[in-house]
Amino acid sequence: MKQAYLLISTIVVTLTGGVWAPAPSVLAQSGDVVTQRHSLSPPPPFTDEIIVKYRTPEKFRLLDADASAMAAQAAGQPVPPMHRLSDEAMQALSAQAGMALTHVREMSGEAHVLRLPEPMPYEAVALIAKQLEQLAEVEYASPSERMFIALTPNDPLYSQQWHYSAPAPGNYGANLPNAWNITTGSTSIVVAVVDTGILFGHPDLSGRTVSGYDFVSDVTKANDGDGRDANASDPGDWASADECYPGSPALSSSWHGTHVAGTIGAGTNNATGVAGINWVSKILPVRVLGKCGGTSSDIIDGVRWAAGLSVPGVPANANPARVINLSLGGISACSSAWQNAINQVVSNGAVVVVAAGNLNAPAGNFTPAGCANVITVAATQRNGSKAYYSNYGPAVEISAPGGETCSNTSDGVLSTLNNGATAPGAHSYKFYQGTSMAAPHVAGIASLMLSVKPALTPAQVLALLQSTATPFPSGSTCNTTNCGAGIVNAAAAVQAAQNSAPMTKRAYLPIARRQLASVGGIVNGNFEQGPNVGWTTSSNYTFCLICDQSDLPSIGPHGGNWAARFGGINNENASLKQTVTVPAGAPYLGFWHAISSSDWCNDAYDVARVKVNGAEVKKFQLCTPNNTTWTATSVNLSAYAGQTVMLELHVKTDSLIVSSWLVDDLAFQAGP
Repeated sequence: MKQAYLLISTIVVTLTGGVWAPAPSVLAQSGDVVTQRHSLSPPPPFTDEIIVKYRTPEKFRLLDADASAMAAQAAGQPVPPMHRLSDEAMQALSAQAGMALTHVREMSGEAHVLRLPEPMPYEAVALIAKQLEQLAEVEYASPSERMFIALTPNDPLYSQQWHYSAPAPGNYGANLPNAWNITTGSTSIVVAVVDTGILFGHPDLSGRTVSGYDFVSDVTKANDGDGRDANASDPGDWASADECYPGSPALSSSWHGTHVAGTIGAGTNNATGVAGINWVSKILPVRVLGKCGGTSSDIIDGVRWAAGLSVPGVPANANPARVINLSLGGISACSSAWQNAINQVVSNGAVVVVAAGNLNAPAGNFTPAGCANVITVAATQRNGSKAYYSNYGPAVEISAPGGETCSNTSDGVLSTLNNGATAPGAHSYKFYQGTSMAAPHVAGIASLMLSVKPALTPAQVLALLQSTATPFPSGSTCNTTNCGAGIVNAAAAVQAAQNSAPMTKRAYLPIARRQLASVGGIVNGNFEQGPNVGWTTSSNYTFCLICDQSDLPSIGPHGGNWAARFGGINNENASLKQTVTVPAGAPYLGFWHAISSSDWCNDAYDVARVKVNGAEVKKFQLCTPNNTTWTATSVNLSAYAGQTVMLELHVKTDSLIVSSWLVDDLAFQAGP
């Protein structure tokens, strides 16, 4: 059993942005106290949904004419057709799972949501998903886990928004005033807030939104009396005692999406309340979280729709977002369903900004923070150190002010809120803390960058954000290993975006190759010549395969400053290849390696292989019993002595539990 993963999966980030119980005192425009939300204990790891996608979806689905007609009638306009899986497909899936599965709905991206007979532990559902993936026709199967909530203006409360100020000792803000001297935004840029919905009647959000959508499909969790519809307002996410899980406390409404939206785009220079980062651009509200959070299947549909992609049964989005903010998350590694959605959204031109999470743990173990191609944001406190709650690690790209209200309420992030304990009450403002508060700083700044240079790609936005970040101050508990490139600097990032050269196609020029020294017959076998010498690399992601010691913080290279690192993320298929001649007098390939994993030992899970001409010559199962620090090993290649062959180091990981394989100092030797 994957016991380690079960334990991790049970602790879900609630309010990935606002840490529950953000502060005992609050600020309301009326002077009233906003009802404090109490702490929610980690819910048990249960789910009753699995997301399944076939390799050739059209072969296994049928048009669901009745559902399509009902969706079109509800929307009052044509909608993409809805499909269901064929009876034969459902029978095969049920037989493989060993239980009766029922079809719930078709998702975006041609995947389908299936329901189990009853809620089961996440670990058990993950095993069922693995069983379904054994069917040759199934591209992937993933549990649908539940996720939870991460110019000087004349606004009267602006002076209390320290998190916007220019960075200075003891007060490391995001440097917005100098950015506003360059741009205050553009009407052509839309920012999606994928969250609990937004209170449209708030005086600081009035007129700041475009038409959104409510993707909460479970009527019992929606709190608005219905399922999916075009009303993305926030009815409140309060819950009664025992409603989320046995023993769960009663919860008042958080108005989380309203707080996030206010940071990104509250009305600014309107003599009302607080300032927002982007004064002009519009906010697209996408509701995916109700009481007790929201499911991956709903959130993925909401993210795809926000970017302008089609969702069955849902009207097309007339205002696709260039920036998508996800201040939410759950503890599990990034699944195939999530990564596929992120990849499609980014390919469509949307910048995806996500909260790192609030458990003071490695962000790579969270979704969507651990997914590739997102901008994962850690939270800093006012003095530039890491906020005590913020997740950290190599998955974090950059930090931003997230606040820390434990000792001083005004050290939190001030934004729009509401006084209602259940349904909406009087509109107000409040200090919150969390990575949910940090992420919208980056999302808002990204929208300013796109306002001055709309042609920027998501990768270019990230590169400019990182290259212009404010360095962490001396003595900070943040560094570039655990908190990303630095603290986001709006003025520098917007200036860099404005000054960036026009984007053109890359030109490839012929070069003269120099002769390279080999180590034991292998060019750059100790990797000390860096990532571009000797080896051909291949990966599903953009992370380094040949990495220097700054990217190997937990163990470091075996010798020197460089080593090869494989895995460390789900759904990886990575390799290093090199053409070599196996010496007749030294036919053994010797090298040092290290394994770090919490996985089971199984060839279907995480495996490293040494290959020659594509054929496996040695295998390492990446699993807990095989964990090791740097250890010498060798492979007998006598069968290839004197031959010129293709040597390959290869790792493939599955969609659950992260494993890593490190390799260093390869050389041919005479014996084992």
